[in-house]
Amino acid sequence: MVLADRHLDLSQSRIAQICGVSQPYVSLVLSGKRRVKSEEAAESIIKAFSQEQSDHVDSIPSGLIGPVTDHDLAEGLIRFAGAAVFGDLSAVAPDLMDGMAPTITVPDRVSAQDVDYLDKTTDLMERWDFRFGGGLSRNAVLGQLRHVHDIYRLASYTPQVRTLVQSALARISKVAGWMAFDAADIATARRCWVLGLSMAAEAEDALVTTSLLTDMARASIHTGDPTTGLSMLGMATASATRATPILRTAVAVVTARAHGALGDRRDCLTAIDAAHAHFDRHDAQTEPSWMAFFDAAQLAGDAGQALVPLAVTGVEHDRAVDLLSHAVTQHAPDAARASALSLAQLTRLHIVVGDLPSAEQATETLLPTATMVRSARVRGNLRDLVDATIPYGGDPVAGRVRHRVEQALVPPLA
Repeated sequence: MVLADRHLDLSQSRIAQICGVSQPYVSLVLSGKRRVKSEEAAESIIKAFSQEQSDHVDSIPSGLIGPVTDHDLAEGLIRFAGAAVFGDLSAVAPDLMDGMAPTITVPDRVSAQDVDYLDKTTDLMERWDFRFGGGLSRNAVLGQLRHVHDIYRLASYTPQVRTLVQSALARISKVAGWMAFDAADIATARRCWVLGLSMAAEAEDALVTTSLLTDMARASIHTGDPTTGLSMLGMATASATRATPILRTAVAVVTARAHGALGDRRDCLTAIDAAHAHFDRHDAQTEPSWMAFFDAAQLAGDAGQALVPLAVTGVEHDRAVDLLSHAVTQHAPDAARASALSLAQLTRLHIVVGDLPSAEQATETLLPTATMVRSARVRGNLRDLVDATIPYGGDPVAGRVRHRVEQALVPPLA
């Protein structure tokens, strides 16, 4: 009745006539003083409206629903009205998306203010990535990437704004590429990164270029190819001559991770020291806002993880534990994935040296965060923890850790 009153422009007397009830009763229902409690009565009301509404469907903007027939529109509203009366939307809500397509328009002309808005949207999406991982919302980010790419191709702008658009496209490509990589979609990640490098080069944006190359190096190291990672870091170092101290910090600490993966202790330690030296010179006020995530906790976590391949062989174990412990205690709440990665590696080091009580305690802290993040890298680290417990056989503490982690790796029920 309420929806009919709002959308069909019917008088209370006409609604009463259709429903076979009195006008005062309709007035009480519309004012909220009475509810239709009988299912049989409600079904009669819904059925009665089905024909009446078909004459008034033009009053509802069809663009909100999509290309559907008048009959479909009338039936959909009537079904929704019935569900709203009885509070059961479960069977109706999925159908509301049928025929609905996103309407994304490209503006004829783009201003610097428009590009600033695009950059702020990218900032938001990057925060999603830090907090929830790349597996949850990367499709939304890829959609935004396509939108910005269409703006670059189809809109008009001044030469100065064109450069801004190119940098904005490079940044959203960087974010989309990293989220794809974090979700183990390597092919999409590479395409995004190549597009980003192309746009950053055209815009002569040394900051985004350096960051993109560093991300690509991280990915190569993670996938077991630190040598290729070092080649990319060489290019990043050349680009970083025009970059800021915090970007040089990132290049240096990822260089440490490459050397750590190769087992080069001296070069790894040298790169860690260089990273700390760059970090000590940075000024947050002059750094790009999108690098704000790279704080002392991020540096400690990266440096600690750089030492992990050495630490599992008994080299630099204590320093790795100290760095990772510092990262775990200092990571901000919105850096959930970074926290999970640092804590997973710390737990692994406890297991490797036989400190199983500390490993069990760390596991209790790790799992709530790790299961909140949708990240293939985090899941890979959890699987590494399971493997690390196997040499301890039937040890009860190792068994409890293994069981807890295995349970966390079970996909949630749909």
